[in-house]
Amino acid sequence: MKIALVCPYDFSRPGGVKSHIVSLSKHLTIIGHQVKIIAPNINANAVEEKNVYFFGKNRSVNIGGTKIDVNIALGDEKKQLKAFLNGEVFDIIHYHTIWNPLLPFQVLKHSKAKQIATFHDTPKSQFVGDWIMPTVARGIFTFLDQIISVSNSQSGYISRFSKRNIHIIPNGIDLDEIHQIAPQESKRDDDFFQMFFMGRLEPRKGVMHALRAFHQLKERYPKMKLIIAGDGDGRAEVEQYITDYTLTDVEMVGFVSEAEKYRLLKESDIYLAPALYGESFGIVLLESMAVGTPIAGYANSGYKNVITNDMMKGFAEPGDLDAFAKCIENLIPSSKREELSKHGLEEVKKYNWAEVSMEVNEVYLK
Repeated sequence: MKIALVCPYDFSRPGGVKSHIVSLSKHLTIIGHQVKIIAPNINANAVEEKNVYFFGKNRSVNIGGTKIDVNIALGDEKKQLKAFLNGEVFDIIHYHTIWNPLLPFQVLKHSKAKQIATFHDTPKSQFVGDWIMPTVARGIFTFLDQIISVSNSQSGYISRFSKRNIHIIPNGIDLDEIHQIAPQESKRDDDFFQMFFMGRLEPRKGVMHALRAFHQLKERYPKMKLIIAGDGDGRAEVEQYITDYTLTDVEMVGFVSEAEKYRLLKESDIYLAPALYGESFGIVLLESMAVGTPIAGYANSGYKNVITNDMMKGFAEPGDLDAFAKCIENLIPSSKREELSKHGLEEVKKYNWAEVSMEVNEVYLK
């Protein structure tokens, strides 16, 4: 079949939804499908993937503590999008986070293919989650042939707006590719306890919680290091905090490549996942588990879809900074980390993309 995967985000930047789409595209192609990706026309020259087609312009709007990418194709680009869809004659249009306006709606309007959507996010704020999304969701659902959710918690959210059947298919992870990219062994030559945070620098992702927990522990454990990857509107606050408290051994590396991401994950003693809310699954948890790096974080509703009972010792209730810092401290002994590392390496196997992509394919055939 000819399949289009629609991404509402800047495809030049790393992220969970982008990673999902790239891996799904790869494995659908292995199955035998022809796959093309539609994405906003942002930093197109920086995108390495060859099967991506760019339309529309991007604007970022801050709603409920999270930046929402608003993309729309106007004028000649709108005509090009319509011509592209008419020329390709896709059998399946598969949207990801379809309610991020407006490019997915434009594709929906101009395509006569079977319409399928995967929902990745769970809005938190009352304004977005309780007012905007119900209205948008009910309108969207009338046009969709099949609905996929990445987790039970996310499914519980969208089922409030529709009684239709929802297929729950988790995020996948490409273990073979990760093992090729990630270094086999850490090449660090220091004896610091290294922690790694990666994500948008915004309140929801909890970067300040990672920084404050580090601050709490640094005095007792002077050989402790924190690496922060990512960027966002909260960068100035992070930098100001580091300056105000003269925090040494905090390194901000900005956006990182896939290879650099896995190197940092592999070389770190623990990964920090302090997202407060709005997570529907937590693909970064799988990435960390795949390279054997233990995790400390907040047990938000999305992460609970991945966290096992054995992993809970590394997780605190969202927002409880002291408990989060204690979780980190509990993982300083290498024996505790080795135990969680082995558990994660085994647990992550159930999310292999080779199997997950077949579940998606079954939905296409319905």
